[in-house]
Amino acid sequence: MSDEYDVIWRKGDGEMPDKAKHVVNAAREERLLRSLQLSADAQNTIRYNADKSNKTVTEYISGLVMSSIHPS
Repeated sequence: MSDEYDVIWRKGDGEMPDKAKHVVNAAREERLLRSLQLSADAQNTIRYNADKSNKTVTEYISGLVMSSIHPS
């Protein structure tokens, strides 16, 4: 295994490229799902419903929380 890698962005380099943003956002969403300590089925359901609603996982979970706090 090689220890070599290409740096595509460093903090302080200005605007983060879309390629890096996508990876960072995906990692944040996975970390959020894992921090909730949900079953794998529940995590998959959230991913599916977020995708179906054309939302990020974070947006979808935020919507669930807000509707729980402020029911219509």
